[in-house]
Amino acid sequence: MFEKITPEHSAALDEIIGARRSVRAFDSTSPGRKVVETIIKAGLAAPFSASAQAGKTDFRKIVVMSKESPAMNAAAGLIAKWAAEYARELEKESGPSPFTRLLKEYGQQGLLFTTAPYYVVLAEEKSGASSFVDMYIRHSLGYCLHNMWLKATTLRVGLQVITSTMALDNDPDFCELLGIAPGKYVLDGCALGYPSDTYQPPAVRYPDMATSLRWL
Repeated sequence: MFEKITPEHSAALDEIIGARRSVRAFDSTSPGRKVVETIIKAGLAAPFSASAQAGKTDFRKIVVMSKESPAMNAAAGLIAKWAAEYARELEKESGPSPFTRLLKEYGQQGLLFTTAPYYVVLAEEKSGASSFVDMYIRHSLGYCLHNMWLKATTLRVGLQVITSTMALDNDPDFCELLGIAPGKYVLDGCALGYPSDTYQPPAVRYPDMATSLRWL
């Protein structure tokens, strides 16, 4: 199955992984539908829990919302509402924190991802067997998102993970917007668009081999 993979492919993948960054400021130019569908196709090819999804072909769904569309505005409002309510709950339990302040800013000012051309929600059907099995399904959705992220990088398209999407898999209004049943799917999401010319991702210090690797 690896016959067509060459050293050049491996070197190119190293470059793509090194270039992958979270983009938090987007250009006003939208990638075309074909570009977005190419990115989504990579996500649909991601691994999944075969035992949980045995015999199914429609267990993974992806919903794309365009900037300033009614769906995008509705989704942003629901996420902002969740953020404000969650901030209040956390403050009752343990008081204010940088995280609760960030959540409250989301609730008061809206969400930065609405400046992106597209908000993409990924949904993968739960097995219903157990929460332990569903944990694997959440992992497979992460693989889906990462496939999309790497493919987007090859197309010079920026991607920002919208982790707050995961909190809304039981929200009836959000699930109705997506056209799925509340609680039946695990969710994740991202924003897609060309990076703004002025955006510079912050420097990141990734773990190094010397301190991270241990052979037994």
